[in-house]
Amino acid sequence: MDLGDYIATLRKQWILIVGLAVIGAIGAFAYAQTVAPQYRSNTSVFVATASGNSTSELVQGSTYVQNLVQSYAILASSPIVLQPVITKLGLDMSVQELARTVTADAPINTVIIEIAAVSNDPKQAQSIAGAVAESLRSAVADISPKNTEDQPAVTLTVIAPAKLPAFAFAPDTKLLTAGGALGGLLLGIVCAFGKELLDTRLRSSREVQHLTETPVLSTVGRPRKGELATQAMMRNPNGIISEAFRGLATNLAFADVDETISSVVVTSALPGEGKSTVALGLALSMTERVPRVLLIDADLRRPSIAEYTQIEGEVGLTSVLLGDITLEEAVQSWGRANLDVLAAGTVPPNPSQLLASDSMLRLVELAKSEYDFVVIDTAPAIPVTDPLWLTHMTDGAIVVARYKRTRRQQLQRALETLESANARTVGIVLNGVKQDESSSYYRYDNHPAPGIHPAEEFERRAVPPVDTDAKAAAPAGKKPSKSVPVR
Repeated sequence: MDLGDYIATLRKQWILIVGLAVIGAIGAFAYAQTVAPQYRSNTSVFVATASGNSTSELVQGSTYVQNLVQSYAILASSPIVLQPVITKLGLDMSVQELARTVTADAPINTVIIEIAAVSNDPKQAQSIAGAVAESLRSAVADISPKNTEDQPAVTLTVIAPAKLPAFAFAPDTKLLTAGGALGGLLLGIVCAFGKELLDTRLRSSREVQHLTETPVLSTVGRPRKGELATQAMMRNPNGIISEAFRGLATNLAFADVDETISSVVVTSALPGEGKSTVALGLALSMTERVPRVLLIDADLRRPSIAEYTQIEGEVGLTSVLLGDITLEEAVQSWGRANLDVLAAGTVPPNPSQLLASDSMLRLVELAKSEYDFVVIDTAPAIPVTDPLWLTHMTDGAIVVARYKRTRRQQLQRALETLESANARTVGIVLNGVKQDESSSYYRYDNHPAPGIHPAEEFERRAVPPVDTDAKAAAPAGKKPSKSVPVR
């Protein structure tokens, strides 16, 4: 994944990321409400020595106190200081438990000890802080050396009495909520990238390009719910879907600059990826480029072209292969005058044998000689071998992959299956891609003139003018000469 992929992942998974951040914030806030409030009361004591008779004695006393003040701060958490506090206040806790609630600190280069006591009760926090200061003063007086007057050499003076805390210092609801939101955000980012790495479904043409060197010929948008791609082409002749199929037809001209591509097989990795609609859309778009186009439904396992086009499906490819009727008698015109469709016919018990037969080879050769472009819809490449036989009879195969359905391994396996049989793959079509159909470019002149049916407008825009002189000069029973071949 490059930087663009990371940014795209964050954009696609922003709901997950924001959702986890919100959940983290709510969870942290809820936790903060369950934590008992903590109050802190502070007091300060000043450590000094008895007065000296000279300046040197005062300096020596000050140095002596600074050397001991850190020890006195540690003494504040010792049993000699805390046990009298427990007894005086009647606390129901041990010395170790009280020590965890009391802290004493002596700032560097000072003779001040700052004592803090924490409790769930603000009054108790104040009482403990004051009692610890008094107990420490008494303990220091007891253990301190005595002077000539039998007085302690070191004394502690309370300079800041313990005050009743007005607000709880913990839990910090704002800090916990912000921390929960940040944790949820980081978890969301990790989940987003993990989901992106573990989800192998194809989501863009860039992923297909990273997967294989086979070119992506087109990305076909997703039509309206309950609508076929060909219906979307009829409804909106200049829409995204129509332009996608025109782009597919155009890119076939550049797929091979040395040889003319006049026949293709349309297949997919697995069923349900839209190969039949792509075959139908390609055939419809090719009618804009060449005079005569034939669409053959060679998916003899699950034929669907007859259902999509609403033509008679009982007579078709199998009827021609069995010799019941000729190709000319079996084809049916659909959509436009220059588009013929050969339905699958009756589903046979041995599809592979029929498609691999010499009769099928002769039929394809006849179709290629009679039509300018032939599109053959066939079964998926992974479950059966039908596409392998038909690809060798044509100029190559177009593999259809469905957006957010086909997995990378499935597409790669389909391509490897074709390659292992020395079958040529012309390109890949990514079908059902979610696109913005409100693009201003495609909204321009999208709709036909008032009073004109969309299908009639599509015919008016797409069908090339017929050379009536060439048609009249052609011998009876023979089609006019072909236009410039697709390259």
